[in-house]
Amino acid sequence: MSRTRIISLAVIVLSVVAIVWSLGGGMFRERGFDFTIEGAMTAGEVPDTTGWNMTDLEIDTAEGRYRIVGRAQRPVVIELGTEEVDYCSTLFIERGRIAVEEGRATGTVANDARTAMLSATDSLVWSCPEGEYSEVYERGYDSLARAYIEANRANLYGGWLAERLSRQLPIDEARGLFEGLASGVRRAEAVAPLRERVARDDRSQVGQRVDVLPDAVDSLLQADRYVVIDFWASWNVDEQVRADKLRTLTAQFDASELAICRISMDNSREQWQSAIEDDPTEWIQLRGESCGLAIESLPISYLLSPKGRIVARAESIDELRQALEELF
Repeated sequence: MSRTRIISLAVIVLSVVAIVWSLGGGMFRERGFDFTIEGAMTAGEVPDTTGWNMTDLEIDTAEGRYRIVGRAQRPVVIELGTEEVDYCSTLFIERGRIAVEEGRATGTVANDARTAMLSATDSLVWSCPEGEYSEVYERGYDSLARAYIEANRANLYGGWLAERLSRQLPIDEARGLFEGLASGVRRAEAVAPLRERVARDDRSQVGQRVDVLPDAVDSLLQADRYVVIDFWASWNVDEQVRADKLRTLTAQFDASELAICRISMDNSREQWQSAIEDDPTEWIQLRGESCGLAIESLPISYLLSPKGRIVARAESIDELRQALEELF
């Protein structure tokens, strides 16, 4: 075989190796990692591991202390506690030795970060002036949490904290936290609620096709009609006034071109049925369906084309009126 041909084959082999490596081929990457958790037993009890979804855990005890040795496939978040004692500590399972003392863990990147954040939060609490605690703490905690998320964007603690902080934030800010995380952290199970919230918002933008629809709505679209899907709840203080405005608005359009589907988010069937007594009988009335769409607040309406694509999303009847007037 010529020298040139040997070199060519070597280049091909190295190229294949590089591709497999870039795709995360199992033959080149270690699967899983070992971890150890050590701490003092609480009331003579070792932590309850039944909810960890891990097998082959080795648990040893001696002189009032425990030692748990195991293997995990990926970093995960667990709650460390006992059945007998009201004691619980959020713990991040990572490679290495994790030491737990008085509900706080150290020894790995994510656990060290959480313990540092807890200490900083304690200092914030003690620094709040009397009578101004709520406002000062809320403002200080938000800034503190964002700083720790940024500093830990590449480890599980940053993702876990981002998900928790995002629960009280509007979608634009929540999306900013999510997109600031490293790609691997975004895929973590602990970040799933935030990841799914962002995905729902992506699916709910103008131009997107809605693939999960009730059969009644699907039938209207197949009949070449536009459909307003209106999400609402009877407990909204302005709901009755808003419903009256919606009736007045939709009466201006040909029923053969525009249909209305109202979906209530009420938990109570009785309250829902009572609230729709005065609605036009031709409206479709459903309860508890989300259609896979973002419902960040109530009420909110989505206008769909006959092809099932979002033409407009409106938080008020005035916004819906504008969209309909531009369309018809």
